[in-house]
Amino acid sequence: MRRARSAGPVPRLLVFALLGVVVLSSCVGVPPPPAEARIVIFHSNDVHGKIDNFAKVAAVIEAERKSGADVLFFSAGDNFTGDPVVDRYEPPGEPVRKVLDRLRLDVLTIGNHEFDYGLGTLRKLAARFPTVSANLEARPGVFPELKPWVVLMTKSGIRMAVFGLIQIEPVSGIPSTHPDKIKDLRFGDPLAKALEMKTLRASGEVLIGLTHIGYKQDLLLAGRMPELDVIIGGHSHTRIDPAELVNGVLVAQTGADNQFLGRIDLRLKDGRVVEKSGRLIDLGLMRDEDKKIKAMIAKFHRNPALARVIAKAPFEITGKDDLGSLMTDAIREAHGLDIALHNNGGIRLKSLPTAITLKDIYTLEPFGNLIVEIAMTPDEIRSLIKSSFEKQDEIDLQVSGMSYLIRTDGNQKIKDIKLSHPDGSPMAEDRTYKVGLSSYVASSYRFDHQDPGRSLQTTVADDLIRYLQSGVDLGVYRNVQRAFWEKAAESSRD
Repeated sequence: MRRARSAGPVPRLLVFALLGVVVLSSCVGVPPPPAEARIVIFHSNDVHGKIDNFAKVAAVIEAERKSGADVLFFSAGDNFTGDPVVDRYEPPGEPVRKVLDRLRLDVLTIGNHEFDYGLGTLRKLAARFPTVSANLEARPGVFPELKPWVVLMTKSGIRMAVFGLIQIEPVSGIPSTHPDKIKDLRFGDPLAKALEMKTLRASGEVLIGLTHIGYKQDLLLAGRMPELDVIIGGHSHTRIDPAELVNGVLVAQTGADNQFLGRIDLRLKDGRVVEKSGRLIDLGLMRDEDKKIKAMIAKFHRNPALARVIAKAPFEITGKDDLGSLMTDAIREAHGLDIALHNNGGIRLKSLPTAITLKDIYTLEPFGNLIVEIAMTPDEIRSLIKSSFEKQDEIDLQVSGMSYLIRTDGNQKIKDIKLSHPDGSPMAEDRTYKVGLSSYVASSYRFDHQDPGRSLQTTVADDLIRYLQSGVDLGVYRNVQRAFWEKAAESSRD
């Protein structure tokens, strides 16, 4: 099954003004839908380069294609970043593109991590598969492959209108990616843009939102847009099983890392959806695999450099606190900094094994963010910690060279932040400290700093590899805690 119609080459600023005309004209000369139809939509989200289970995905989809139903395969974004087999391939991301091509992906929406390899790589992916995102606009000629929506025609003659959405951060107004990756792109509020898609209801028998905005936003969208039949979501890594019916809209998401495959069943009668349901298929329980795709994946894995052991630890280093302490120590030691901080979202492994390989390091920190040095006062450091805490509603920054304590009131509003040297003594308020941050934190977090900073031209992974190879004692990275949160009793509410 392939795309039948799309928004076409109309300039993006005119798309929504002309949307009603385009939709109505697209229906001219189209035969009426069949009296009855059965559609099966398989879907994935937040694969993050974990391609191993795609051989099982292929077997499941191909078996269903032989059943006689209309079968489609959708991706709700974040196919890239998270596995060095994909991230360190040349060109980066190519294994994902080739596997999705063999799976005959019908349509995808863009996730925030689709930008990690740069817009050039994303455009190659979008050139191969219909790619939709209604709240993303590009300057003319920058991203011509992108469409706000498409209309797919199934083999039985059912028209499916599909629009895409990508998340944006409330403060920055851009997705959770490095700002340098999206310089020529503009982003609008996803829910506001979605409501402009209501007129798509007239263009087909099925209307689907293919979103990368997170579960909570999907629920809001379902509440505001009952015209939708289905929302297939991503970004929040939420495992919804079975799919939820909200305001008459079926809301689905598979979790993350290609552990589950989503399946949605639609039954139509006289051009209307009369039954819909969704569930997850646990790929860990599946045994059938597509042999050709399995062989393709095995070939991608043949990179002996990634298997090289660079350090041995006396035990597994586990959890954000211990791993974050190791990473920030590596950054601080590599550059002679006073302090280093790293965000929890940039720690992508749950644990490091006792025999640590290059693959482990590139999985732990797959983003390739450079280290930035900024001269900061204690108040500026507090500003960064405050911003990070309010961004996540929890402790977000791991640290080396100091510790900190956040005190909050009963409503989780910050009352004060105490900064201490490693020995527990208070930091000097009249001193400026050399602070190392990843370029992502430096550019994406909002905080006070007079010094614009300078790039140290090494990545977090580079510094960590050198630190491990130096023979540092890894036995100290157990039950480490340097960031603390003191909560007041919750206030009573009427």
